[in-house]
Amino acid sequence: MPNIKAKSIENINAANLLIEHKMFGASIHCSYYSGFQLSKYVACHHLKISYDTQDKESKGKDSHFYIFNLVNEDLKKKNRFYSNDYSCFFQYLKMLRRKADYSSQITTDKSANEAIKYSNELQKLLIEKYSI
Repeated sequence: MPNIKAKSIENINAANLLIEHKMFGASIHCSYYSGFQLSKYVACHHLKISYDTQDKESKGKDSHFYIFNLVNEDLKKKNRFYSNDYSCFFQYLKMLRRKADYSSQITTDKSANEAIKYSNELQKLLIEKYSI
């Protein structure tokens, strides 16, 4: 199994463990990165954009936006509804992560559970549409 896919699985497992230990902000961080890493995996192994190329092309830019756009555009070619769902899941996860990582507000179990849900939905969509 490629390292980036293994990291994605590790992060979603960590997110679940962190929720069990009431570490909600860290859980959201892991939920987000699990989806992001699986998106990087799709870009490399299905869109044929190597990890090195991903790094080079996103240098000096928002690398997460770069990866999001690659996958989102490909999903749009398959079916715009896939793209809409992916966009919703990814953007909501990103918003939750920013709030959890940078806000002075306490992160709740509700937000952490929403992040797990959206990360699982994002992954389910990628796994189904790219036969991972």
